[in-house]
Amino acid sequence: MSPKNIINKSRLVGDSSAPDRSTISQAGLEESGKAVEKLRDLLGKAQKGEEDALPKLRQILSEHPDLARQFADVARIAEDALIEVMTKEDDLAAKELIRCQLEASRKEIAGKNSSPLEWLLSERVVVTWLEMQYFEALYAQNMRNLSIPQAEHHQKRLDRAHRRHLSAIRALAQIRKLLKGTAMTQINIADKQINNVG
Repeated sequence: MSPKNIINKSRLVGDSSAPDRSTISQAGLEESGKAVEKLRDLLGKAQKGEEDALPKLRQILSEHPDLARQFADVARIAEDALIEVMTKEDDLAAKELIRCQLEASRKEIAGKNSSPLEWLLSERVVVTWLEMQYFEALYAQNMRNLSIPQAEHHQKRLDRAHRRHLSAIRALAQIRKLLKGTAMTQINIADKQINNVG
């Protein structure tokens, strides 16, 4: 997927890092809607090479940084690139089924009330899992026709993908352990009524 297609191909996504719209006032929703429309217009101009649009674009994104992710979610772009490679070009059903499975996995792994770092690492766990499944499928589909060096190449690539996946899982587990330890320390300090004045 070329950079020119990033905004056109990306979808507006709703994830745990997006603001909860139920807590936003009507005025806030209207302001956000206007910002989205203005941003959409400016992005179109910037894609055509109109440099005058960039200062206004930067201003909107500095005021509404959450909108950048809605228009160009880098994690989803990587995911979509893998899905495109894994499926037939016109098989929209397979593409949508995989996206739904990945979204469900991401939410399940991240859990409720996940921190931004936990959400980021959950995305990494999901994309490394997808990559591992893709390499596994490639190896299985070509197994009968591979020479020994080719089979070894596939195995090495699959092993590396597996290590990256385990590394992502380990990083998420470590962050959760650290965050849990921090929360427990805060509770203990509160129980002992110790005030830490900086």
